[in-house]
Amino acid sequence: MHHRRAHTKSRHGCTTCKTRRVKCDEQRPICGNCSSRNETCAYPGTGPFFFTGSQGRRSRRGASSIASSEDRQQSNSESPSFHDFNQLGNSPTTASYAPTLDMKQLELILQWINETHKLPARSEETRKVWEKVVLQEALTAPYLMHGILAISALHLSYLRRDDRYEMWLDIAIAHKNTALTMFSEQLQNISQSNAKAMMSFGGLAFAFSLATALNLDTKEDGPGLNSLTNVFQLARGVQIIVNAAGDSLKEGEFAPLFDITPPDVSIPAHVIDALDKLDQLQAQCSETDPSIDSATYAHAIQRMRRLVAFTFDSPLSLTMAGGWAISCSPAFLDDLNIRRPLALVVLAHYCVFLHMGRGNWSIGSWGYKVFLEITQELEPHWHSHIEWAARHIMSSDP
Repeated sequence: MHHRRAHTKSRHGCTTCKTRRVKCDEQRPICGNCSSRNETCAYPGTGPFFFTGSQGRRSRRGASSIASSEDRQQSNSESPSFHDFNQLGNSPTTASYAPTLDMKQLELILQWINETHKLPARSEETRKVWEKVVLQEALTAPYLMHGILAISALHLSYLRRDDRYEMWLDIAIAHKNTALTMFSEQLQNISQSNAKAMMSFGGLAFAFSLATALNLDTKEDGPGLNSLTNVFQLARGVQIIVNAAGDSLKEGEFAPLFDITPPDVSIPAHVIDALDKLDQLQAQCSETDPSIDSATYAHAIQRMRRLVAFTFDSPLSLTMAGGWAISCSPAFLDDLNIRRPLALVVLAHYCVFLHMGRGNWSIGSWGYKVFLEITQELEPHWHSHIEWAARHIMSSDP
């Protein structure tokens, strides 16, 4: 008679051993089984780093897998020197010094360098900043590195609608959760030394929020008025960081990100006319309703005028979407939250430019779906003020 060999349960073993249903010796950074089989060894955990010593309850979307600077320093102190490697030869202890590679994380870095860094760029100069300078900043700002890995994983989940889609989405959410936790701890300590990394992360978080909602696309979390207002609140954080850091942030390698000189493109007459009418409407409403802050709306419309050239120069650019969101004043966001009709009319015009950029994987159907909700919120006598928006949104595909 054959008897099943008894063994004690390994509750904190690596995911590879759990998949194989074998006992893990829980050695870190690579367990004995994975070392002998030359397999990737990964431990689940809710902490921000892959080689974490603490084991908490795993989040719904898994955990990230970047080693902390402390872990890296410890690893470096324990790694053999070049002389040591020469002495090791075929010693049975060689395996204990073997470095491990997390191929998924390396693939995400490659994805960032090759493609994803282009998402927030609007020119060749800004593209270079996002590709190299921001990545360099991330080496000393773990939350930014997690943000880069999160948006790159989300991009891969969009590009590869195959059996790895869920895996990349899980990785994206895990990195995002970790990044936000770490980032929030820095918000009370904005300085010149961390402002570049914090501003970069804010821009990525804006794009990530838009793209994530497209993946969820539920009534509560998908594209809609409430979701967009929340994204605007997040985008406002970028302006707060810029204000706190002062002019130093606008100098040096990051200078191209602050150059919003409109490109030399022709703006269609119907767009200029629509924005002129919007200005006239806000002036009329401000005269009849003292609770409306005319300066707030004049600023919002003027900002839209300034950024619209970027949409016609490059429709898939995030410059209008992000630039206008960042500049939204708290007063305007308050009016959106209470569904003030004038604020909804202004937002309907913004939706036209969002809809023009629907080919951007992080924008998609945002403009179309938010506009539909605006039409339901507005009383019929306000609909004449969004006819231009309706004409350009409803006559094309979502």
